[in-house]
Amino acid sequence: IGTGATAVHEGRVAFAAPFAGFGVLVIVDHGGSAFTLYGHLSEATVTEGAVLKAGDMVGRVGLAPAGAAALYFEVRIDGRPVDPARWLAARN
Repeated sequence: IGTGATAVHEGRVAFAAPFAGFGVLVIVDHGGSAFTLYGHLSEATVTEGAVLKAGDMVGRVGLAPAGAAALYFEVRIDGRPVDPARWLAARN
């Protein structure tokens, strides 16, 4: 709990607020219909519209609904979730 969660790629913050089931949720728009989602945050350290570089902190890890410390991470392309390992490997 409290560990910083960082953006995996540059982009613009599209959403940073509480969201039902996800605690505080940050969504980063990377362009080309690609988004990353960071949920179960105890707080967001960014605001909507902020421009981020890879490695910039988006928030602090909080608790999942079950009560354990957790970070929800998702990659969406064209509105569909994709395997983040494959997506990240293609950009490293």
